[in-house]
Amino acid sequence: MSFELYKNKYEQKGYGIEYPDGHVIRFYERILKYKLNKTSGKLLDFGCGNGTHAKYFKDKGFKVCGAD
Repeated sequence: MSFELYKNKYEQKGYGIEYPDGHVIRFYERILKYKLNKTSGKLLDFGCGNGTHAKYFKDKGFKVCGAD
């Protein structure tokens, strides 16, 4: 795919979700943060799409690698 096609498809028209899904936020807040006391570390976002969830975890202090 050429850069122009990519830019048109993903940047100009939008792709994926804009905000993290509720179940991802609940997973972080209830499981990682409170039950496991895990607020940093490495995280793999497999099937990351446009990276919305990867960005959410990065903003929370994780080192994130995404693959789609």
